Amino acid sequence: IIEHAPEPAHEIRRLVEASRQAQEDFAARRRKKRKKLEGWLGFAAAAVAPLAVAFAAPEMVVKTLPVTIKGYALVGQDINIYGLELRKLEMQHMSVDGARVLAIKGEIANTSGSERKIPWLRFGLREGAGKEVYRWTLDTASRPLRPGEITNFVTRVAAPPETAKIVEIRFAHAEEIGSNAAP
Repeated sequence: IIEHAPEPAHEIRRLVEASRQAQEDFAARRRKKRKKLEGWLGFAAAAVAPLAVAFAAPEMVVKTLPVTIKGYALVGQDINIYGLELRKLEMQHMSVDGARVLAIKGEIANTSGSERKIPWLRFGLREGAGKEVYRWTLDTASRPLRPGEITNFVTRVAAPPETAKIVEIRFAHAEEIGSNAAP
């Protein structure tokens, strides 16, 4: 039996076509891998972007979502969105006309590089277990502070609750302004 060998021109066309098909398949697989990689990179960027913003601009994050300040505190970051610090806080118990009075005084310092308006201060008295038993706010009625400038404040409470052991002082949130009552 004599086998008939394929024509050389036909074999050349078949090899050229097989080579072209292999190149197209390779290019298609490369495009598919690139699209998959781009998808994962996009996902990674979307997942990492909020964390990058959270660490690059914590003040902006806390101003937008105030509850995030607790998360920053958990990782040991103290975020000051006001650019102001409470300093030299002093508490004094005294008796005025036979009534117990608690006086609290201190300073507010502008630690930022720009003029800052001073928000109201919020004071809270807590019992030993941490439960708040009394709170009040104070409008410092002070003009805005220039960078590095300091102003003083004083507040007094007549007949503070006997169970109060801890004083908490911070800048008041808008909904707390004017709330001078027990919880």
